[in-house]
Amino acid sequence: MPTPRKNAIIDTLTEKLRRAKALVLMQTQGLNVAEQTELRKKLRSSGMEFQVVKNTLFRNATHAAGVANVDDVLVGPTAIAIGYDDDASVAKAVLDYVRTSKIVTVKAGMMGNQKLSAAQLESLSKLPGRDALRSQAVGTVQGPLSQVTGLLGAPARDLVQILRNYAEKQGATF
Repeated sequence: MPTPRKNAIIDTLTEKLRRAKALVLMQTQGLNVAEQTELRKKLRSSGMEFQVVKNTLFRNATHAAGVANVDDVLVGPTAIAIGYDDDASVAKAVLDYVRTSKIVTVKAGMMGNQKLSAAQLESLSKLPGRDALRSQAVGTVQGPLSQVTGLLGAPARDLVQILRNYAEKQGATF
C-alpha cells in the first residue's frame, strides 16, 4: 500500500505521462551530479524534463495513465526524459547526449501509447524535425504551383513581347 507521499508522486507522473508526446527511458547509473545537471539543462532548454524515478512508482503511473506497457525494461536505475512539444525531439536530444556520454544507455521509449525499442528511437532521431518536414512539404507543393503559374502567364508575356517588338519596329516606344 503506497504512502500518501508516494501516491502524490504517482499522480504527478501519471499527469506528466498523459500530457507527454514522447519519452525516453534510460539508465544513467555512473553519471556524476555535474553530468546529470548538464543533461537536465540540455533537455530543459529544449522544453523537456528529466527525472530519475523509482521503477515501482513509474510502473504504477504507466498503468494509471493507460500508456504503453514498459514493465519489462524497468530494471535497475531508471531516468526518464519527457517531451511535451515534438515527438522526435526527445529522441534526438537524448541520443545526441548518449553518443557523447558513453555512460548513459537507452532502455526504451514511448510515443503516445506505443512502446519504442532503442533501435526505433535511433531511427526516429535521424528523421528531420517537424519544421524541416513542413518546409519540405511546402516546397513539394509550391514547385508545381509556380510552374503552372509560369505556364499560364507565358502567353500574356509572349503577347506583350510581340507587341513591344512590333512597336519598336514601327518606331514607337512604351
